Amino acid sequence: MNFFKKYRSQMLIGTLAGAINGILGAGGGILITYHLSHTLDKEEKKQNGVFANAVATMLPISLSSLIIYFTKGKVPLNSSFFKIAICAPIGAILGAILLTKLKLKTVKLIFSSLIIVCGIMMIFR
Repeated sequence: MNFFKKYRSQMLIGTLAGAINGILGAGGGILITYHLSHTLDKEEKKQNGVFANAVATMLPISLSSLIIYFTKGKVPLNSSFFKIAICAPIGAILGAILLTKLKLKTVKLIFSSLIIVCGIMMIFR
């Protein structure tokens, strides 16, 4: 089977997620997480593979967007940028450790709640 035919849905999701991330600065991971939750096998889902795989795909997406933003002068190199950039990996490490200890249902609840709360806040602010 042709590579592109076999993996076209993953390639389409990756392209869409990259475009969403490039436009909004975030959000591509939501699309990837949704897609993986419907395509990964039961064992991978049970091991929180959906969220781990989504995070792994976000690095190249985020770096690609960052390069474009940076070359266009859109990255504010002020003190808050550096505070966030330095502390975010600490949170990522703690979150990744926590992910291995949480049940899938709990992670889904946290993820869904975050999306709902952020969406409501964006509408009303």
